[in-house]
Amino acid sequence: MRHPGNERLSPDIFSKGPVSPGLPSLLPLDGRKSLSVASGRSALAKGLDSLPKDLLSGRAWLPSLCCPSIADPFLRQGLRLFFYSSPESTPLPHFLPGDVFLYIHFCGFPNRAAEAALKAIPVTERPFIIEDCVHALFTPGVGMFGDFILYSFRKFLPVPDGGLLISRFPLDPKLAPPLESFISCKVLGSLTGDRSLLRRGEDLLDGDDEARAPSETGRFLLERTEWKDIPPRRRYNACRLSNLIGISLPDEGESVPLGIPFRVERGKDELERRIRAAGFETPLSWDCPPGAPDDEASRTVVLPCGEELEEADLREIAAIVNSTPGQIFFI
Repeated sequence: MRHPGNERLSPDIFSKGPVSPGLPSLLPLDGRKSLSVASGRSALAKGLDSLPKDLLSGRAWLPSLCCPSIADPFLRQGLRLFFYSSPESTPLPHFLPGDVFLYIHFCGFPNRAAEAALKAIPVTERPFIIEDCVHALFTPGVGMFGDFILYSFRKFLPVPDGGLLISRFPLDPKLAPPLESFISCKVLGSLTGDRSLLRRGEDLLDGDDEARAPSETGRFLLERTEWKDIPPRRRYNACRLSNLIGISLPDEGESVPLGIPFRVERGKDELERRIRAAGFETPLSWDCPPGAPDDEASRTVVLPCGEELEEADLREIAAIVNSTPGQIFFI
């Protein structure tokens, strides 16, 4: 793999001092409670643990396009899952008092449609709102609306773990210990480029639903990771790649994308296969969560726009996309 995304870790980082300012200090706390956690999934699990159980209806609403692993913490709480389509095209469902609603700033693009639809509901009739900012670590203007805000660092940075939960409710600081077997696989895999170790680490994480504390290894690496050049470079690459494909991105000057989401009406498999065969990695590739009303995930491809990509790389990716059969458009 010529461009494995953010999974390569330079040994030089271990001899560096901490970077100032640190990344977590820039996130929008705004006087709310916060807790450092191992991942976005840990943040979600801890947030659900913090909800007042006597006020819950037993129902949770998830977007049809989401990672299947998001469902597990809800199911662990005994909540029944329901799915909703994009508020841009379909009205939000009728909520019962005590429902839980999760929305995602997908690929780092602010989900203003969901926020506008929720704002139209009187405050006393709104569900408990979980705002997923895992894809929007560097995107300004997000992380201010939900009752719980989820952040993760490893989608953008070469760190094995690390995340943040922001809450309008009190948070119990008790967390399970770090999953050290996962941390070892990810750090060794990132240092050596051994993709079997990286896959083994992800397999270990997939089977874990605990709300965990961040590891000391993750803290150490996060404190020493240079990140200031990442947002402008990703914005530039996303806009440049979109221009090469002939599509304009929304909010081009502000969002810091995880990747560029496209829908391929004939399905994503062929385009993803060709991108990987050329030596690039897609930032994410989701399966449809069980019970979702449609298979939107099977038609969604997320194109890479990482800060490591150069002009020749962007042109190569664009050529692959432009030569792929089937209708392709930004979602």
